[in-house]
Amino acid sequence: MADIKTEVQSIRDFVAPELPGATFKLQNMPDTYKAAELVIELVGSKAGTETASSYRIDQTYQLVYFGTSKLDCLTKMQAIERLLNDKQMIPLGARYLRIGSFSLSQSFKTETTGVFAVIGMLEAEIRETRTYVAYEPINNLETDTTVFTEEDE
Repeated sequence: MADIKTEVQSIRDFVAPELPGATFKLQNMPDTYKAAELVIELVGSKAGTETASSYRIDQTYQLVYFGTSKLDCLTKMQAIERLLNDKQMIPLGARYLRIGSFSLSQSFKTETTGVFAVIGMLEAEIRETRTYVAYEPINNLETDTTVFTEEDE
């Protein structure tokens, strides 16, 4: 069973090659924004039943990239967008986080530090197996059989 920390770290590891030299903040939006920084946060989660033995969790992650200009932000996030659209799954240890969709906002100038930012929203899903009680297996089964013949009728 995966946890939020592992999922967010897996997303970071997946997109990191597209952002050489960038720093990452996981589940922690900084008070002061710096260029070449990507923030990844889980912002929503909704579970739904799939079968009697499994369920699906639909998750929404926010990826905020801070850059030196609008073009810098869009260029970096476009590389991430292409990666997410090209692949279907993000490795999550021995399992996977299935990529749904990825959308981008317009880039904008922040009011606090003057760096620029763009927001990406990643829709993903993960499937989990329900826990269930394991019963002791039946090791011995005795039966009685009765054979009817034509004479018994």
